[in-house]
Amino acid sequence: MHCHRNHLVNILIYAVLGFWSLVCVFPLYWAAVTSLKGGPEIIGGPFYLPFLDFTPSLGAWGYILDYVNDHLLLRFFNSAAVGLASTVLTVLLAGMAVYGLTRFRIALPWAGLAPGNEAILLAILATRVLPPVVVVLPIYLMARYTGTLDTRFVLIFTYTAANLPVAVWLLRPIFGKTATDQEEAAQLDGASHLQIFFTIFVPMVAAGLATAGLIIFILCWNEYLFAAYLTSTQAATLPPWMIGQMSIKEAQVGSDAEEWPQLSAATILMVTPLLAGTALAQRFLSRMALRRR
Repeated sequence: MHCHRNHLVNILIYAVLGFWSLVCVFPLYWAAVTSLKGGPEIIGGPFYLPFLDFTPSLGAWGYILDYVNDHLLLRFFNSAAVGLASTVLTVLLAGMAVYGLTRFRIALPWAGLAPGNEAILLAILATRVLPPVVVVLPIYLMARYTGTLDTRFVLIFTYTAANLPVAVWLLRPIFGKTATDQEEAAQLDGASHLQIFFTIFVPMVAAGLATAGLIIFILCWNEYLFAAYLTSTQAATLPPWMIGQMSIKEAQVGSDAEEWPQLSAATILMVTPLLAGTALAQRFLSRMALRRR
């Protein structure tokens, strides 16, 4: 009787999870299906199943990839390059900062009763309290005076600085509060702290670093405010372009139906790297878990 009740509970749990998965996946599926439609299918719809309800077409995909004025591929490349570079720098700097603040004791006279390490960590985390809209104008003026406006460099620098507190917060529980036995043994053998960090400690926490890196990359990929203010053409990323297209659609309620498949195709193009990165991170974490077993 008890086993039968547990079986029913498991069935109910899987049913709820399956239903919620469909709710989450359906908007993405609808955007993918819409990107394969033409004007008649948009006006005469809804149609749900390609090859059954309608004949799919790649016209919207060809348009967004070939249309020169939008520079969509350049924006995609900018988002990927800025996101990857910012993620690597953020995780590297945050990892070294957390490692130093958890392995070495720092005394600050002005920290009061709190240890200096905790005071520094709190100060780093406190910088995230400021909303981005408060700091975007000073960063814009600095970029303008230094000649780095509308460059990938200013976005990489800004994203790294903005996401550094988040990375510190994510990596702190992963790194622990004290040195491990492997670190102490390597230090007794004469290894430097940099050697210990990169050759011994980083492989030990590779799964945590990958998880934190994925979160930071998603934050960089979806960031809109800094990209909208600090770039215009050469270094522009996908989020400002998507927001601009949505604003145009709101202003042109009676616009051509062919524009909806194009916007849906661009949406799929923007979401695909995030899905691929999540799948790769999941496989990496699964392999790391199997190795530990």
